[in-house]
Amino acid sequence: MSRRWLGAALLVVAIVVAWIPALHAPFTYDDRIEVVGNRTIRWLDDIGAIARYNTSRPLLIATYALNWRLGGLDPFGYHVLSVALHATNALLAWRLASRLVTPTRAALVASLWALHPLTTDAVTYITGRSDALEATAWLVAITAWIDHRHGVRHTRGVALAAVAAALLTKELGLLLPVALLAVDRWLVPSPRWRDHLVLWAAGAAAAALRLGMYGWPDPELPRSAIAQVLCQAEVWSRYLGLWILPIGQSILHDHPGVPRALGVVALLAWLGVSGVLVWRARTAAPGSTAALQAFTLVLWAAWLLPSSAIPLVETMAEHRAYLAGYALILAVVASLPAFRPAWALVPVLLVATVARNRVWADETTLWAGAAARYPESARAWYGYGDALRLARRFREAEPAYARAAALDPDDTDARINLGIVRAESGDPAGARAAWEEVLDADPRACAAHNNLGKLAADAGNPGAAAARYASTLRVCPDDPIAHLNLANLSFGAADTRKAAFHYRAYLRVAEDGPAAPLARARLRQMGVE
Repeated sequence: MSRRWLGAALLVVAIVVAWIPALHAPFTYDDRIEVVGNRTIRWLDDIGAIARYNTSRPLLIATYALNWRLGGLDPFGYHVLSVALHATNALLAWRLASRLVTPTRAALVASLWALHPLTTDAVTYITGRSDALEATAWLVAITAWIDHRHGVRHTRGVALAAVAAALLTKELGLLLPVALLAVDRWLVPSPRWRDHLVLWAAGAAAAALRLGMYGWPDPELPRSAIAQVLCQAEVWSRYLGLWILPIGQSILHDHPGVPRALGVVALLAWLGVSGVLVWRARTAAPGSTAALQAFTLVLWAAWLLPSSAIPLVETMAEHRAYLAGYALILAVVASLPAFRPAWALVPVLLVATVARNRVWADETTLWAGAAARYPESARAWYGYGDALRLARRFREAEPAYARAAALDPDDTDARINLGIVRAESGDPAGARAAWEEVLDADPRACAAHNNLGKLAADAGNPGAAAARYASTLRVCPDDPIAHLNLANLSFGAADTRKAAFHYRAYLRVAEDGPAAPLARARLRQMGVE
């Protein structure tokens, strides 16, 4: 076995070791929407349904559907696939670096990047797979494009296929052609600019399809262009800092989306450094250190710009910086006059990644860290409360939800869940008070009506429970929970007509819902299916 193959095997083994602690980590945060709550992943053979769920990400959704087909909602299989994807990316990153720097430096680049704890958000967080899968396409496309420019046969088709895969994985695939344009500007000796027309045409077609389906993306928050630019200049600096020194990682970074003096300083610094790197590279030979630094700058910016362009509630998320870190490490290692001492960082990063994955393995620890880092963040406290509730630590969850509700008085969900944990802790009066407070602020809060109905049913008062569920349907006529609960109450009271009506209504709005088998069985039992 050659030294290169041995090194690649050792890197893959190190990645597996680093992620073993998190292979059974639970679904968390947006996983409960994009995976657990995404019914389309249950139909791997219905590509149309997968594509309709999100026309910009059908390839990503298909990987979730594959996981569902192989193991349902057991997180283990999802983690195994994500770690395998990251290991593949490590080898692809090594392969790309080997086109640009010496073999030993290329191995160092791949190792420092793949074993860095900042990659955990894109690997251990299942929803972060969007960035890991997107990075696969980018690494393949850039390497194939370089090979194509050096006369390697069939690699142009590989690059075009990878661009198509990027466009089907995540919206930031639209900027992959920018990275390929940077390849021709700084890495190859004789660019042929007309070759890029097909790449830009593919990107334009993908953008037109998305705009036709969804229209121009609306900002999640009202934020001026200046505030957005200054906020993201700070965020980019924060990503840079975490790649240099990964201290203060969190599943949620509640970075303020407001203009600050720090943002002005960060923006001027980014513009200054970018200007210097591009100026130095203007006459540099293709593939030289100066040219490579300019290329990695474009790669960093092209990867981060799409998530920075639209004002989002979550201004910063670690998984968004996944491939940007590779660009940074490649630039640094290529510039080091003596790089061998940097190998000492590899085991340090490996230990740090194992430690970070141990945090991911326990959802309550993960969110406790977010709440400790951002004690004034309602979303951090809500996430912590959710983690404790799902761990059935109801008494500990109560103050977390109370804190979230106090920090964000408009957060209805925090008060509804506050009532749930009070009820589970044996405090029905406290639960009722929380839900009635919600209804005082919003009489159309269906979950509060439903929960008050369940409270009445648990207290042995089916009449009051039915009245509450009926209240739900007056404001939310298609609420499946209310229909199901009314059907069950009617079935228990032997009111076949009303039970059949509400079971059918439930199946109409939740054909594949969790209680659908029960509803169909009872309709058959009553002889009215």
